[in-house]
Amino acid sequence: MEDFEVAVVGAGPVGLTAALLLADGGARVVLLETATAPMDLPRAISIADETFRTMDRLGLAEALMAESLLGTGSRYFGLNDRPLASSTPVPSRIGHPAKSQFDQPVLEELLWNKARNHHGIEFLAGAQVTYISQKADGVSVGFDSDAGASAGTVTASWLVGADGGRSLIRESLGIDLVGSTQQERWIVVDLLNIPGAREPFAEFHGNGIRPYVLVPGIKGRLRLEFMLFDHEDADEMTSPEKILELSRPFHPELRTEDVRRAVVYVAHQRLARTYRSGRAFLIGDAAHLMPPFSGQGLNAGLRDALNLSWKLLEVLRGVGTDRLLSTYESERRTHAAKMVKVSRRTGAVVMAVGPFRTNLRDIAFRTVSLIPAVHRYLGSMRFITPPDYRNGVAIKADRDVDRRVAAWVGLALSQPAVVDEDGSTAPLDSHLGSGWALITLGAGVAETSAASQFWSLLGARRITLTGNSHATRRNRDEQVLVDAGRVLALPGLATRHTVLVRPDRYVAAAFTEQSEQAVINKLRSYVHPLSRP
Repeated sequence: MEDFEVAVVGAGPVGLTAALLLADGGARVVLLETATAPMDLPRAISIADETFRTMDRLGLAEALMAESLLGTGSRYFGLNDRPLASSTPVPSRIGHPAKSQFDQPVLEELLWNKARNHHGIEFLAGAQVTYISQKADGVSVGFDSDAGASAGTVTASWLVGADGGRSLIRESLGIDLVGSTQQERWIVVDLLNIPGAREPFAEFHGNGIRPYVLVPGIKGRLRLEFMLFDHEDADEMTSPEKILELSRPFHPELRTEDVRRAVVYVAHQRLARTYRSGRAFLIGDAAHLMPPFSGQGLNAGLRDALNLSWKLLEVLRGVGTDRLLSTYESERRTHAAKMVKVSRRTGAVVMAVGPFRTNLRDIAFRTVSLIPAVHRYLGSMRFITPPDYRNGVAIKADRDVDRRVAAWVGLALSQPAVVDEDGSTAPLDSHLGSGWALITLGAGVAETSAASQFWSLLGARRITLTGNSHATRRNRDEQVLVDAGRVLALPGLATRHTVLVRPDRYVAAAFTEQSEQAVINKLRSYVHPLSRP
């Protein structure tokens, strides 16, 4: 079989997303998956604003939103179902609902169909990977197909392991998982045809008897999760009769055919010791396993896919350095570790049982909630922190940079609605393209300098963002957009500032003319466009 630039193993949502982002960027991708059709089982159920932003890049956000309960929060209940706390996420800066409830089979089918029809992807469904091997200049992936009737090998420059928690790729690379597994087991029940509409809140009921979680969806979907005790048999507790008994308090007329799925799971809190070995990388559940209580598992995996894909594309086009690839682990593993801790702590609140432990928890919750700062912290879900890549591909701003702009470095770029020169209004992302972007803010006219060659070779798109609808174009290569709400076009900037945006929409640098060359000098360790043939 022909050589490829990237081989992706695993066509769940994370692997599919990685393959599509790579192929959209021009890479020749082979995607290997054991299954022959997308899975029809709901697993992940919470989706973050950044995931919608990624799906928007793939042209799938609108279809996914139509099947999602948008803008949801969380409510926590204690002993005797007394309310403990209610929280809604901080309003998103990036143009999509901060937290929503979705249906994973819908997402998976959208991604699968798009990958199937993508001219840049060789999609090998029904291919069971049997081995991988690495050389200095590439990887080989062996596979069986059609239950052993045929076999083959594909070669690629790079390998992405997206093959889940029991990853063959991770095992073959000799990478172990570090962390632990919680003792408590849970029954997950997904229901259909539930009448009526629920408020847009996931409910966590730590009643001290049998803790449970309730997550509403749209179109009659409802998820219930019940804690399973040590003495209870998993098979017995997931029998149709028992599932109906557990679920009927939430729908008295529930029928067996309304039960979409009922399984027992044990939550893991583990990270791969490293996310990279030579030319192979791990993403998604192959790299991290986390408790489900904060809904971060799939979202973390899709962040992995976005983070790794643009860096591989930069390397493939002769611009990215090996140091750039190394930042995949430093940026993503650090954030995944934080989300594992948050998910574990959320679970600990819910899983308390017995009158002593639950009373103690409830008293502690009510006491700390009396502190205004803590109340705001919990109520706005600030404990679920977005990624911060200041220690990755991000150049610390010099002193000449306005502190308001300097604070953006390492964080996701805000996305206001902007007006173009024709008077059309659209989200900022629709103007950024898929690569690097330079956004100019403030007054002053740009002078042509030697630095311009670096940005041109990098392929950076130039945009001037202004709060003034009468601003004029400075040169033919730039686009002038009006940020009427001054989300990014801040008032009072005394000098012209430029914001460098990475292909994944994170801010890599902010500088003035005075500090521009210093930024370029530091950036060259990650991307070196002048070295291209």
